[in-house]
Amino acid sequence: MVLGIGTDIFEVQRMKSRLEQQPSFIDGIYTISEIEYCNQFKNKEEHFAARYAAKEAFLKAIGTGWRNGIKFNEIEILNDELGKPEIKLTGKAKEIVKNLNGDSVHISLSHTKDLAIAFIIINNDQT
Repeated sequence: MVLGIGTDIFEVQRMKSRLEQQPSFIDGIYTISEIEYCNQFKNKEEHFAARYAAKEAFLKAIGTGWRNGIKFNEIEILNDELGKPEIKLTGKAKEIVKNLNGDSVHISLSHTKDLAIAFIIINNDQT
């Protein structure tokens, strides 16, 4: 059963500007693994923007937004060995999904040179 869905779109140029003007911005938003992943690409701002959109989409999917003390870096977007994006939750983010009786969180990301989009589905696999 679907417990929540969320989507977000983010302008890549906005992320590029933020990275140039405020390099420390990434430290409060992304995990070390996310930073290492994004920095390996020539067009790293596209990858950072997609992960930012995913974090925002997750907050929409849980239905609370920034309430309850969730931190951006508690929502980590990783890729499996085939490149499929996966979400790893810690702290309050993980606790909220557990309280919703969520068993799985599915994620889809896409980006172009201009836009990044993310879609999240939280499921209870038992019903």
